[in-house]
Amino acid sequence: MGSDTLSAAIADLRDRVVATCFPLDLPGAVQARLARRELIEQLDDYVLPRLAVPRAPLLAVVGGSTGAGRSTLVNALVGRALTEVGSVRPTTRVPVLVCRSRDRHWFAADTAIELRLDERVPPGLALLDVPDIDSVSADNRRVAVRLLGAADLWVFVTSAARYADAAPWHLLRLARDRNTRLAIVLNRVPAEPADLLRADFVRLLRQAGLGDVPLYPVVEVEPGAGLPERNVVPIRTWLAERGADPDARAAVVRRTLGGLLHSLDRRVPPLAQAVERQYEAAGRTRDCVDRAYAATARWALRALDDGSLVRGAAGVRWHEGDADGAAGAVREGLDALLADAFARGAERASGCVPYDGAPRLRPGPVVWPGAGEQLALIAAVGGPGMGPGIGRDAAGLLGTRIGAESAARLILDVRRGLRAELAAALDAERGRRVAAVAVVPGRADVGLIEALDLVRRSA
Repeated sequence: MGSDTLSAAIADLRDRVVATCFPLDLPGAVQARLARRELIEQLDDYVLPRLAVPRAPLLAVVGGSTGAGRSTLVNALVGRALTEVGSVRPTTRVPVLVCRSRDRHWFAADTAIELRLDERVPPGLALLDVPDIDSVSADNRRVAVRLLGAADLWVFVTSAARYADAAPWHLLRLARDRNTRLAIVLNRVPAEPADLLRADFVRLLRQAGLGDVPLYPVVEVEPGAGLPERNVVPIRTWLAERGADPDARAAVVRRTLGGLLHSLDRRVPPLAQAVERQYEAAGRTRDCVDRAYAATARWALRALDDGSLVRGAAGVRWHEGDADGAAGAVREGLDALLADAFARGAERASGCVPYDGAPRLRPGPVVWPGAGEQLALIAAVGGPGMGPGIGRDAAGLLGTRIGAESAARLILDVRRGLRAELAAALDAERGRRVAAVAVVPGRADVGLIEALDLVRRSA
């Protein structure tokens, strides 16, 4: 299980998971984003590091509910006050790791964790006190869950008042599903109904498939008092038995790693399916938007060629002998045509995919080709075939100035430039519309399954 082949296969799977993305708000996308993040974190925080250093001390994470007494338990296991205990919640804001001085090199690189050294920690172990799993702080909750996923084994602490809460059971079932070595501490058990509380908790554990998990009740003590040594000794012994012997440590690592690798069979295929849905939806979106803007472009180019731009204000100015005013009206007409095309494109594409951002119904400033050649601009939009009318008149006047052949070439160049500018502006808007799906990788789901198969063969 510590082979280079398996490490390489896991690293390849990890890279393929990192390459996935779920930008479209399809059904299941939120869950897929969360599952992707959790999988990457666990591969980075536990699987790959543990494969690289299989003989490192076991990391025992002490986690649980708000006010359950995790820090008090860590202090009792070590035999002195190493982590903060208090009534203000959450007490543990920064994870605290306690290990022997000879083991510090395994953990000193992690600057996000406060490191404490104590020779009373059971050999072969490090204890990590993490924030509350149900903390009022979302950051604390996320750190706690992530560090639980980085552990070789869990000491899960809950209390007589909180053992039936939903948050602990979600993580306990997660430990069950991943076959993580687990012990549970039921803290602050009142003396009078202790047997009834224990029996009810055991019933819930059995219902959740956790009936074989070691359960250690701890009696309720006065605020500020340490835990009774008779309650702490069994927990310390359970930890010491797993940390002191190399074979026992290796068995814990094999069990936890094996459970996590086995969990990939449940976690990767749903990710691949979510990627496939994103890929297919992205393709449909691109096709839909492409069709919408292709139809819009055809409409806009027909409007550019049909002579409508020299009617209205442009025609009035021309007949008044104001060529400059007519050309200015043509430019205003081109701006209005493009704005109308943008609005039509947005309307046609609106049903393709929920759009991230308000539609931009007006284009930015455009410098139209031929703006400095007034007669060429008027002639270029004067209508098909240069039939009778303003366009032909403008072309004739231009021909008398620069020659018929030169005028024809200039008018053709302006017409081509106007069509190209109009088409380019609409194509840019089309690209903006599909930008949200442009990052969806092509057939990444196939790569995920291939990488998972390689991990199976390498394990």
